[in-house]
Amino acid sequence: MLKKLAIVAAVLLAFGATQAFATPAPFCWDNTDQVIKKLKRLDLNTEQLKDVFVYQEAHRDVMKRAHTEGLGCRVHENHEAQFVKQSVGVLTDEQFEKYTGRERNEEEVLIYDNYLLVKEVAAL
Repeated sequence: MLKKLAIVAAVLLAFGATQAFATPAPFCWDNTDQVIKKLKRLDLNTEQLKDVFVYQEAHRDVMKRAHTEGLGCRVHENHEAQFVKQSVGVLTDEQFEKYTGRERNEEEVLIYDNYLLVKEVAAL
């Protein structure tokens, strides 16, 4: 009985290991879900949510590419900061103040203005 249990455990462990390594980044954390959870508390409109999910998908693509090309974790860890900047860049001034507790700095104003300009150009 103990022998059968050990064999089953070994098979399950081997299967789990192959499934973990089947993904390009099996042991990397993707903290984008926590950022999105915090942003959802701000009652984003549909357009803002769509844009945040597009940024999240782009971040996950960077994660996959970093590992399939052997670039390492540092690449996608650095890109996560870019994801946060882009995601916070879709917030209105009121939402931004609720999220951070302060007004936008010069760089954040430029990111938000750029976001609005891209939306206007796309609408044309």
